[in-house]
Amino acid sequence: MSEAGESHTISDRRSARLPRLRLAVFDLDGTLKEPFSPWRYLHQALGVEEQAAVYRARFFRREIDYLEWARLDAALWKGIPLAEVQGIFRRSPYRLGVRALFSVLGRHQVLTAIISTGLDVQARQVAVDLGVWRTVTNELTVHNGLLTGEVVVHVTEHTKGEVMARLRAEADARPTECLAVGDGTADLALFAQAGLAVAVCPRDSSVAQAADLVVEDGDLLAIVPLLEQSFCLAQT
Repeated sequence: MSEAGESHTISDRRSARLPRLRLAVFDLDGTLKEPFSPWRYLHQALGVEEQAAVYRARFFRREIDYLEWARLDAALWKGIPLAEVQGIFRRSPYRLGVRALFSVLGRHQVLTAIISTGLDVQARQVAVDLGVWRTVTNELTVHNGLLTGEVVVHVTEHTKGEVMARLRAEADARPTECLAVGDGTADLALFAQAGLAVAVCPRDSSVAQAADLVVEDGDLLAIVPLLEQSFCLAQT
């Protein structure tokens, strides 16, 4: 057998031992998009950040829980046209390499999902842009094209792991067959269910410590070489 043939055989054997990458789960804000909080991003754009800061302080003093904080924040947007909010989120920049990474994942038939404490308005846009399979976020209610000031909370800082478990079951993916990418402590629950964990510009040292790869410069294209080392990627 030629050297080239032997090399190909060894490569095939190595690939056979690696798990297939079936599901890639991403946080959204601070991970795929640069602003780390869509709530604060929207508050600033709509000129209500001063009042929102009061609610934020109450939450971190543990005077209110997450559900109440979300309810108070959403109430600040009552009567705002949905189209205006959509336009604001359209201007929120993606991190470097996001589109290229999703192109690679799509080419290898990897299901992609977003689990975020952020807002459905932005997540739907991202899903269309990137071809995301599932998004689970918090839902702003709309009537006659206007925000009602209400929010349906589907994800909190403490429930991302539960959501990922449901998506893994739907995708028939074992933890070893998953990639998880995030930036905050809430994403540690995603990392715990993934064969490969990536921290993007982590906002806490515990996130960096739990990750297999830390992307300090925010360019998600850096993930691709590690995918090829860690998983057997489906051939197209």
